[in-house]
Amino acid sequence: MIKSKQEFEYFIKGKLAENGLNVAKLATMLNTSHQNVLQRLKRCGFDYVEISYIADLLNYDIVWVKRDN
Repeated sequence: MIKSKQEFEYFIKGKLAENGLNVAKLATMLNTSHQNVLQRLKRCGFDYVEISYIADLLNYDIVWVKRDN
C-alpha cells in the first residue's frame, strides 16, 4: 500500500524503469510536458482515470482485492 506522496512518485518511476521508460517518455506518451508529469508525480496530481490509463500504457492491470477483517 502506498502511504505517502513520495512513495507514489517512487512507485510510478519504478514501474517506468521496469519497462525501460522514464518520465520524459511517459510525458510524450501522455502528450504533455516532462515538467508537468514531474510536478504531478510529486503532488499525486493524477486522478484514478489517468492512473488507469498510465497502467494500461505500461501493460498493467489495477486489481482491487478485498481485505479480510
